Amino acid sequence: MHYKLFETARLGPLHLKNRTVRSATNEHLSTLDGQITPAWVQVQRELAEREVGLIITGHMTVDRSQRADEGQVVLDRRIDHSLLRQAAEEVHRAGGRIVAQISHSGLKGMERVNGCRPKGPDDFTEEELDQLVEQFIDGARICQAAGLDGVQVHHAHGYLLSNFLNPQENHRTDSYGGCLENRFRLPARILAGVRAACGPEFALLVKVDSNGCGDLRALLRLCQGAGVDGIEISGLDFATRAGEKKPFFLHEIMEAREDVEVPLIPVGGVFSRKTAEQVLEAGFPFVSFSRSLICQPDFISRMKENPEAESRCFACNGCYKIYRQRPVRCVQHTQPLKQLEIVFGPYHQKD
Repeated sequence: MHYKLFETARLGPLHLKNRTVRSATNEHLSTLDGQITPAWVQVQRELAEREVGLIITGHMTVDRSQRADEGQVVLDRRIDHSLLRQAAEEVHRAGGRIVAQISHSGLKGMERVNGCRPKGPDDFTEEELDQLVEQFIDGARICQAAGLDGVQVHHAHGYLLSNFLNPQENHRTDSYGGCLENRFRLPARILAGVRAACGPEFALLVKVDSNGCGDLRALLRLCQGAGVDGIEISGLDFATRAGEKKPFFLHEIMEAREDVEVPLIPVGGVFSRKTAEQVLEAGFPFVSFSRSLICQPDFISRMKENPEAESRCFACNGCYKIYRQRPVRCVQHTQPLKQLEIVFGPYHQKD
């Protein structure tokens, strides 16, 4: 099937205005106690106004005791959900759709922020895993009540569910460790719980690593069997690929996609409309963008207007380095990013 970038599309229960996806990008824009801020809402609204079809928010933790950084949104009953609701309303008003990426930091938890060491797969009792499943389900319920269109459960990039899938990080000897089916047991419980709690009209997506579990083909089939509506595919080494301006993981995904009917969404290395169209021509129904939208938040609308459009982003990964201490931004931006830098002050490159 030949897909066109700017045609309407369906992803599970979602009707989208085009085939573009903003991959989850940590905005680093919560308050210090994890509350959503007006600046965070602004990011989502402006992406929708600039023609992004589906926005996946930066990862939100379902466990405030294990945040990945001090700017990460916490998704629990202690936060004020009114700004989350406002973000959904403003995205919908602009014709977009929005899902929240929900996560647990796992081995990437920040001890300085949390006051305790990170927790990996080996550190959880079975009772704590039961509680964690409920935290993910409750996070999804919060998103649904706020009017979001779905959630993406984060299984990638070295966070907890990625840790469980990775045999180098999961050394459990019970039913949650060992073979891939066992290592997928916790994700499977979370996905089943979210689906049961939120129903089929609430989109259920996952993000996985192409190179983290040892068998991508088997992992994709397990995700499909869990009833997800779409699978975004990245990789553990995404942050090391500075300078690459071609799709990162396409070859691995194409080798693994046999017998997988769930829509697969490659992310990484797409910096032009030409490259985006090549991804679609390879049989993938959606294309995911991140750094090109950090550099130029209006890149999707630029591509819509100009078939020859190319991003100014030169894939230096400077945005990845900055976000650890500042709101995500591009090193090419010399002017403050509206509200984004009012929060933290302008960024100055150190010698």
